[in-house]
Amino acid sequence: MNVALTCFFLWKRFMPFLCIIVFFSACKTIETPINPYDNSLYFSNGRKFSTIPFKMVNNLIIIPLRLNKSDTMNFILDTGVRTALLIGLRTGDSLQLKYARKIKIKGLGEGEDVEAIHSFGNRIDLPGIYGINQDILILLQDVFFFSSKLGMRIHGILGYDMFKNFVVDINYERKELLLRHHSRFKIKKKDNVIPISVEEGKPYVKAKIMSDDNNWVDVKLIVDTGASHALSLDIFSNANIRLPSKIRDAYLGRGLNGDIRGKIGRIKSFHLGGFELDNILTSFPDSASLRHVVDVAERRNGNVGAEILKRFHLTFDYLNQRMIVRPNAYFKKPFVYNMSGIEISTPVPGLPLYVISDIEEDSPAERAGLKKGDQLLYLNNKLAFQYSLNEIIALFQSKAGRKIVISVQRNGVVMRFEFALEKPI
Repeated sequence: MNVALTCFFLWKRFMPFLCIIVFFSACKTIETPINPYDNSLYFSNGRKFSTIPFKMVNNLIIIPLRLNKSDTMNFILDTGVRTALLIGLRTGDSLQLKYARKIKIKGLGEGEDVEAIHSFGNRIDLPGIYGINQDILILLQDVFFFSSKLGMRIHGILGYDMFKNFVVDINYERKELLLRHHSRFKIKKKDNVIPISVEEGKPYVKAKIMSDDNNWVDVKLIVDTGASHALSLDIFSNANIRLPSKIRDAYLGRGLNGDIRGKIGRIKSFHLGGFELDNILTSFPDSASLRHVVDVAERRNGNVGAEILKRFHLTFDYLNQRMIVRPNAYFKKPFVYNMSGIEISTPVPGLPLYVISDIEEDSPAERAGLKKGDQLLYLNNKLAFQYSLNEIIALFQSKAGRKIVISVQRNGVVMRFEFALEKPI
């Protein structure tokens, strides 16, 4: 008999906390490969490849996944993650999971370690693929707020388990993954092959950067499809990595251990596998945000994120420690920035209800009078709910000098504001 842990997350109407009620139940053994201890992923029904369509929101790849035969869930495909994460469980969620132990995990951010449950022996199903004996880390808090920031329900993150078993093609233009056996993959003569090193389940690549002094600096970076930015550099890892002359303080995002803050600026050039990109928008996290990863300072200098990666058709071959890159239609697009100073979230993911979740100090939006917590009603004379989150992001990144007219509701009062987008860096 296998013992499973079923978790029901219930909201106590008269108690201001979320409680977890658990009970143990018997569950039937799931069909397995020949080796019942094998934690690999397999093609189902005799397939030799699988094509998986994905959604792309704010540069992140969202794929469908079922866990222990659950309803379909949305997972972010993240090369920067080794063990799959289940996040943001809610009131009424019910999943049957194998229980192992409670642990604490570390990551980027200013806060303390995060509690998680390590669950093993789970089954996952993706289109044309399945695997058993899969490890899952269940976060007991929604530390990322992905669902509200991406405008859709996000249930988890999947990384190394997908890439270790297959050759994985990522076609950002078609929004499609292609997974194949290593034996069925052949390098073409014109392919641009870049060596990678897979360390602790994460792919690292060597690249070059050029700052204001016009000198090239060699850097070792994590290839991170789960980071929506272009490039992040750790100035504490190499004395030759210097801040650009023109920078500004910025909220850079949220990591496992809380908010990530630092500077943002532009480096002159970035060189990867024979390709060169210029005027790269680059994040420079501060020391407090990096304090949990000081032990890997000798191993890496930062990460290359999806704002750069999406400019290529990518092929990952972890088994042979290589990555193939081919420029696509995004390659020559400029590296843009949110010129409004507004960060938008969706309090009810899946519904087009938009709220200002953060606002930069001395930004055009703040100077106009907008505030955190304002609910968007109209945006440039169009009802806010007629926009997708991607469309709002694109509008705020569109063109310096563009006029923005926003009507919001604040404390039951409708208010109207105007400002022009400004290029801060």
